[in-house]
Amino acid sequence: MPKHQNLDLFSVIKNTQINTPVFLDKVSAGFPSPATDYMENKLDLNEYLIKHPAATFIVKANGSSMTSASIYSDDLLIVDRSIAPKNNNIVIASIFGDLTVKKLKK
Repeated sequence: MPKHQNLDLFSVIKNTQINTPVFLDKVSAGFPSPATDYMENKLDLNEYLIKHPAATFIVKANGSSMTSASIYSDDLLIVDRSIAPKNNNIVIASIFGDLTVKKLKK
């Protein structure tokens, strides 16, 4: 049986703000558009990315088995345990006590 790769765990620090500038103009995925210096707002990444702080943790990926899902070694993955997993979701699973990131196949 293959050895499963360990994941580094990080807890989410509550009541912190990470404000990042948000630009009004959208970024063109085709031909470039003129840039503007106007920023719309600041975006709190905790508020935007973490919907259920008490059920959320962050893991650092290790290995290359999930590159087909664009998950690479040292990527940080935000995990919300309050969301019920569905078929084909990317999940963090415990296998023989080791955490691993995989695509769920029911």
